[in-house]
Amino acid sequence: MTAMALTLSACGSDDKEEKPKADQSAQRADRGEQDGQAKQETQPNRPDDTKVIATLKGPKGIVLDITSVTRSSGGFVTLNGNLKNTADEKFYDTQVWSGTELNVIRGAGGSSFGGATLVDEKEKKRYYTLRDTENRPLATTGIPVIEEKSEQKVYMQFPAPPKSTTQVALQIPTFQSVALTLTDG
Repeated sequence: MTAMALTLSACGSDDKEEKPKADQSAQRADRGEQDGQAKQETQPNRPDDTKVIATLKGPKGIVLDITSVTRSSGGFVTLNGNLKNTADEKFYDTQVWSGTELNVIRGAGGSSFGGATLVDEKEKKRYYTLRDTENRPLATTGIPVIEEKSEQKVYMQFPAPPKSTTQVALQIPTFQSVALTLTDG
């Protein structure tokens, strides 16, 4: 019965023609809205990926700019950033970033940021990237090669330290460690 009701409502007609997307864009422009502004309003909690809060230097011109480190009410920390190759040649040594845990390496299907950790020095605890039910890290995966003079967005998710912890250190194999301040999302 429910399926029939859904089908009927989907088949119903209300004599109004749907306006083409071009007309909708023109209407927004008439009201002084721009497409970019309309999209931002639908994603109010999206972090600003242009403001760099910390920079980690890696090998051979690889740089990771951290743009946000947010503790969610769901019990995890999400870290966003921009991975850059500032060198004039491709970078191939990304497999180390996956760490040494074989299940994570297999789960990620190759290179990932699965080897990253957050260290709470005050509580003397280390937090590894979260994994899904198939041992895939909740982090950017599939990074076999980084093209010269390129940039790409990356993310990592970790279990959240206690609310009393506001400072953590981010550690990624072959990168220098950096201290980060957690913000609540």
